[in-house]
Amino acid sequence: MKNDLILEVRHLNSYYEKSHSDTRLFDLLPEEHEQVLRDVSFEIFHGDILGLVGESGSGKTTLAKVLLGIVKDYDGEVIHHTAYPQMVFQDPFSSLNPARTVEWILSEPLRALARRSDADWIPRTKAGRHEMVREMLRSVGLNDEYLSRRPGELSGGQWQRVSIASAVISRPQLIIADEPVSALDVTIQAQILELMRNLKEMYALSYLFISHDLNVVYQICNRVMVMQHGRVVESGDTVQVYRHPQHPYTQELLRDAL
Repeated sequence: MKNDLILEVRHLNSYYEKSHSDTRLFDLLPEEHEQVLRDVSFEIFHGDILGLVGESGSGKTTLAKVLLGIVKDYDGEVIHHTAYPQMVFQDPFSSLNPARTVEWILSEPLRALARRSDADWIPRTKAGRHEMVREMLRSVGLNDEYLSRRPGELSGGQWQRVSIASAVISRPQLIIADEPVSALDVTIQAQILELMRNLKEMYALSYLFISHDLNVVYQICNRVMVMQHGRVVESGDTVQVYRHPQHPYTQELLRDAL
């Protein structure tokens, strides 16, 4: 139903500028830029975990950057029905400030929200932020001893838990997860996937889950969207697509992966 929509994307096209001049992108001649996303349309509903799959260069990361507002040179429609989404990155080591403690890292989104929003759930005091950070850490399976640690003192799995906590603590309804478990070993992957499922229920989250690993997508996603050369070539219920792929590219991906 319309009221359940988190995100609508309609006929989205995005371009990569080849020129290094100061010319605006859409003033460029056709040969001076190349199209990355081609007529991409899809929806995300409350409670969805939509998997986005495709080989490197298919446009997955560009799509994520458009949705986050990082890439602004596009045409088509991107309609957010909630506050803008938060991001969980493939490499948490590059997304967390190595000089700051875990408590500072998790408090910073709350301080930023307090400056621009009057929502009554946002803590306005240091003590209030401290308590919310402690609660968030417990939600991702870490205790108070991690508050004073810096990223360099954490394992890869612990670091990704903090990265996820940093995204969730500002109470978004949509998380864009770009290869969130690909840098982890198989055992830790399973733990992080289970954590993401649990957080989905605890905080009423929806995910756009970007991955090249079709086995991981099958484990966690209820819907899947397949991209090739910037186009969505197939989408639908995950089980249905995996069992009865219609597009030759999807068939090839599944044949290679499963």
